[in-house]
Amino acid sequence: MSCWQDPSIKTAVLLFLILRIFLSVWAVVALRINPLPETPDEVLRPYLDQPILDDGISGLLLGPWQRFDTMRYTRIATQGYAFEEDSVFPPLYPLGIWVIGELFGGSHTAYMLVAILISNAACLGLFIIVYRLTTDMLDESLAQRTLVYLALFPVGFFLMAPYTESLFILLAVSAVWAARKDKFVWAGVLGLLASLTRLTGWVLVVPLAYEFWDRYLGYGRWKIEPSSWYRRNITALIMVFLPPLGLVLFMLYRWAIGLPSLPTIYAEYWYQTTGFPGADILTALNTMFLSGPARAGEFTLWFDFLVVLLLIGTTIHAFFRFNRLSWGLYSGMLLLFILLPTSEVKPLYSFSRYTLAFVPTFILLAEYGRNPIIHRIILYTSLALYLYFSGQFVVWGWVA
Repeated sequence: MSCWQDPSIKTAVLLFLILRIFLSVWAVVALRINPLPETPDEVLRPYLDQPILDDGISGLLLGPWQRFDTMRYTRIATQGYAFEEDSVFPPLYPLGIWVIGELFGGSHTAYMLVAILISNAACLGLFIIVYRLTTDMLDESLAQRTLVYLALFPVGFFLMAPYTESLFILLAVSAVWAARKDKFVWAGVLGLLASLTRLTGWVLVVPLAYEFWDRYLGYGRWKIEPSSWYRRNITALIMVFLPPLGLVLFMLYRWAIGLPSLPTIYAEYWYQTTGFPGADILTALNTMFLSGPARAGEFTLWFDFLVVLLLIGTTIHAFFRFNRLSWGLYSGMLLLFILLPTSEVKPLYSFSRYTLAFVPTFILLAEYGRNPIIHRIILYTSLALYLYFSGQFVVWGWVA
């Protein structure tokens, strides 16, 4: 069977091309409707003293994606962690931008092009994996719907933006799936790369450890296996702990070059501290219903809050719906980690973007979408918000 006859590849490629072309055109239209001021403003439009791409083909195709975290990734690619506030971003994605960008000439245009190419290649790979994963976990009839719900989630355009979203999710989901297939070397390596892409990656140790226990130690196997078992499977056990190793290596590197601790950087520059999981939910409720000051008047706060409720509900359901606890543990650990930060200024900040990593949630939504009414509610709401949020993003409006 040729690649094009594979439904996972065919569906993924078609969806990817449609959305890639649409976003490129929509970005130009949005900037025509709401053109940016010609005067630079590092507060409202922080290009971080990097070249602004606003002329020619690079201005049309690359310029609209010079936004927010992207500028930090390209700055890390060119200057390393010269600015300590950038040091909360692990190095894999910026390193890839720098290495490949140098092959394209080493200009800022080259770095932006490579940043988009990396995230888009990862996005296409993610679409293929999600299709196959859904087929493996439930059935193929839900695969296409899962993919559409993920890609058209209101902030799904971040999968194609020069952010770490698509790369991290591809690595993380593939790591858990590889462990599920008893490919622990692949699982460990992918988990390590995930933790070098985003700090959250270390939590993969939990679903990987569960898969190792269930396959090799559970149900009293450790009592009856011969001594040769331990030598034979020690490699798999080592692989389980590679995801947290990535975080440890990153923290050691930061220490070696004299950077302040991560908690210090988060508190000073990002207005976040580590607290009781879910404390931000209370802060958000205070703003929404008691006129609190944090993110007052932001529509995105209400959306982030609704997303929290969705994730809590579907994460609980994942433990009961899927025949492997590893996917419930995957979602549960992700949810716990992103609920740990607390902020009196920015509660639940970027929560909707982090939701994209919860692939089991989208698989469950696809199952709920068997009901035509629920399907229309999910699809039409997603489409409307997708247009709004992506348009906001390209005109420097904060989304997630």
